[in-house]
Amino acid sequence: MTSKYAMALYELVQLRAGLERCVEQFPIDRFRDLLGVPPDKLTRGPDFERRVIEPALLEVNGLSDMGVQIELTRAHARAPIAGVTLAWWRKEGDDFRAAYAERQRSKAGRMARLRGQVEVVEPANVLAS
Repeated sequence: MTSKYAMALYELVQLRAGLERCVEQFPIDRFRDLLGVPPDKLTRGPDFERRVIEPALLEVNGLSDMGVQIELTRAHARAPIAGVTLAWWRKEGDDFRAAYAERQRSKAGRMARLRGQVEVVEPANVLAS
């Protein structure tokens, strides 16, 4: 994983993996502290979501043996983020195999593959003479 927030999220989920519950709610300040976001950085909700939450979710869900879902809690649509609901589960079957296969591939182009932005190039037909 390349993002420090993804590593922090992965560690957060791994520490809770053995618990009976698989959903936990955090106040936004506590969640930011757990991920290691400085108090004076990324204070706006959309910036926090775009620069911290989305990349961390992409990497953890794409590369780890755990699946994670994060839901931001607000009083209303334009209100600041008040809390975070974190859900996690162990991957099984095809999801687990896909994450393992991605970890075995080269890092070059990994983020594009995780985002689904990779173009598949068909081999050129070579005429046999």
